[in-house]
Amino acid sequence: MTFVDLVLFRRVSTAVMVLLMVAFLVTAVLGAVAGGHPTGLTLWLAGSAIVLGLVFAAVRTMKFAVAGDGIDTRGPLPVFLFVLFAGFIGGIGLQHTVLALQPTISVTAEVMACGYSGRTRTCAGEYTVDGVAYAGEMPVRSVPAGHEVAIEVLASDHSEVVSRSWLDIAFFRGGGVVLVALAIGYGVRWNRLARAASTRLRERTIREVHSNGSNPAVK
Repeated sequence: MTFVDLVLFRRVSTAVMVLLMVAFLVTAVLGAVAGGHPTGLTLWLAGSAIVLGLVFAAVRTMKFAVAGDGIDTRGPLPVFLFVLFAGFIGGIGLQHTVLALQPTISVTAEVMACGYSGRTRTCAGEYTVDGVAYAGEMPVRSVPAGHEVAIEVLASDHSEVVSRSWLDIAFFRGGGVVLVALAIGYGVRWNRLARAASTRLRERTIREVHSNGSNPAVK
């Protein structure tokens, strides 16, 4: 039953996690395109995936620790973790990209102050469009107060600063692409390992049946 158990457990757990990941990515992409923060549904799906992924990983480890002696029976948990990170980090990068593709206007802003938002250093500034004053985050990390910077704001919403610092672009846009590539790469690698493990366990089961001199009784 070891071979049957492994294949069944692998298929069921993988199917459940894939469904959760697809739903998570869909909500993350829709939220990013809409320009909003992650929705409650997105966060719930991510949390459910993490909990179930850890449970599946623990069950797999306990169930196949002995049966898989010498055989790589690891699960796809790293793949799903990469997908989660890609959803959040890449989602922010996608949000920035969608905003940058919309019509913008160039404005000169004055940096008022720089400080830390959590662990990230940011700068706030003010600018004027058509006689109306606006305030927002500037696309710089640290400059003296009173320093002027060129920014881009949405033509349809002057309060929305489109410009981003090169660190944001490198981390969110580049990081999202890298994480997606890692998820695909690890997914392909895990699929190969899973198939190889199934083949070796099937061969081991056949040898054990033959070594007993007869087929097991069918009830």
